Amino acid sequence: MDEREKSEVVETDVVIVGGGPAGMVLGMMLAQANVEVTIVESQANFDREYRGEVLQPRFLQLMEQLGMRSYIESLPHAQVRAGTFFQKGRKLGEFAFHRFIPEIPYAIWTPQPILLQAYYDYMKDSPHFHMKFHASVKALLRDNGRVTGVVIETEKKERTEIRAKVTVGADGRFSAIRRLGGFQLEYEDYPGDIIWFNIDQPENPQDVLQFHMTDKYPYLTLPKYPNLLQVGIVLGKGRWKQIQQEGIESFKADLAEMSPAFHPFLQTVTSFRSFFPLQAKTQYVKEWAQDGCLLIGDAAHCSSPAGAIGVSLAVTTSAIAAETIYDSLNKNDVSASSLGRVQQVRDSEIRMIHRIQMRMGRMLFNRHPILNKLRPYFLALFTRTPIATTVLRKMMTLPKDIHIDERFRFKDKSSRKG
Repeated sequence: MDEREKSEVVETDVVIVGGGPAGMVLGMMLAQANVEVTIVESQANFDREYRGEVLQPRFLQLMEQLGMRSYIESLPHAQVRAGTFFQKGRKLGEFAFHRFIPEIPYAIWTPQPILLQAYYDYMKDSPHFHMKFHASVKALLRDNGRVTGVVIETEKKERTEIRAKVTVGADGRFSAIRRLGGFQLEYEDYPGDIIWFNIDQPENPQDVLQFHMTDKYPYLTLPKYPNLLQVGIVLGKGRWKQIQQEGIESFKADLAEMSPAFHPFLQTVTSFRSFFPLQAKTQYVKEWAQDGCLLIGDAAHCSSPAGAIGVSLAVTTSAIAAETIYDSLNKNDVSASSLGRVQQVRDSEIRMIHRIQMRMGRMLFNRHPILNKLRPYFLALFTRTPIATTVLRKMMTLPKDIHIDERFRFKDKSSRKG
């Protein structure tokens, strides 16, 4: 008897691989519309370290349409109301969220384990919503070329076939579904890395994102719930490897010179394990859909950390995917052309934001001496022009043509807690 014959078989309408924000929001919306959904999550639970935890106003706009904004804002969070740029401690310019979205004049920093657990608690009693934790995808199921589900394996090495009408890859920038399905990138941009660590909030807590340019490295800070600052050191491609070769004490000396606020943290640092590197990659998959299969979120259109917009952008795609999948199931047409409507709707905005991010990347990660001298003047000028407000509004607010159908909304449950 072969391995497939030994496997348990589960049938569902939609299997979503990846229990991050994109996968969870898609699963919730479909289950609310009475579509049978199974989400496969590789981790045992949601309790792990994340980098992308800033939720822009556009995220809250989407939650408002879903009837969940009050619920989300009842979770522990910190608010970010403005951004400020500094050159060696001198303020160059700033922006405030109220300038481009008065009704939601802030972003929120919500710990992603809390957010994802809240989504799960919200839906776990739904008869249409199912999750399998600690399970990794080993293969795609196919029938005459059409994807018909996945083979998963648990931590106990037990295999299950999940047969589905639609298979969704929401499993991030290192997507197994993208790899197993043979999806190809159209473009990728990788200017460098951001090295993250946390420090204690100062006595007067900040509710602004700060970007600092120093003689060593640029860095940014943003509030992190409950009483921390998240710090990101901006390094050009290849520099992090060089720093590790130079040794931890050399890096600690550089950081100590950059800001006295880092000193208490640095006293606790004995190795590079105190830092969390994130590749600042922008990726775009050429075709997001195959027959029976769809990629969403970072699996389809990975955003760089520039603008802290990745999660908010991904769940916008989830909203379009929910409507597209629902319609495709009703028409009994899960072809690539039918599921491909998601990309048709999202393509223009994703490419526009990626262009902005790649330009920002060239400005921030390039350490050419001439650019280092000119960068502060560029930023100071940019923040004083109407262009800045226009660019930020496009990035931080929901497109006007995004409207959630009534069938996906959570009525009279917005203040519910698990």
